[in-house]
Amino acid sequence: MLTRDDLSNLMEPREGWCVSIYQPTHRAGSEIQQDPIRFKNLLTEAEERLESTGMRSADARRMLEPAGKLLSDSMFWQHQGDSLAVFIADGFLEWYHLPVQVDEMAVVNRRFHLKPLPDQCPTF
Repeated sequence: MLTRDDLSNLMEPREGWCVSIYQPTHRAGSEIQQDPIRFKNLLTEAEERLESTGMRSADARRMLEPAGKLLSDSMFWQHQGDSLAVFIADGFLEWYHLPVQVDEMAVVNRRFHLKPLPDQCPTF
């Protein structure tokens, strides 16, 4: 669960680009199999957005590689909440299982996109 300390950490300024990925997920059922596919598509979208900022393709892939390793972690995908929030920067990866639904999106900016969190997470 995302805490106030986690949110404070995510609000810290970072060097370079930040990627924020939000995705509805499933707790059970056959839909679980679609969650990693949707995440892979969001990573591809993030890579394209990083490249549109002028980042070299190899650098964008290197930055997203740690998040890409989640794709092959079957236990990770079998133990989800209602949504997933993933935050990626150079040398930084954090993810949170959220107890509420959020809209699917991949955002690239100079800081993490946190706007969906306060309205969606009752701990704030």
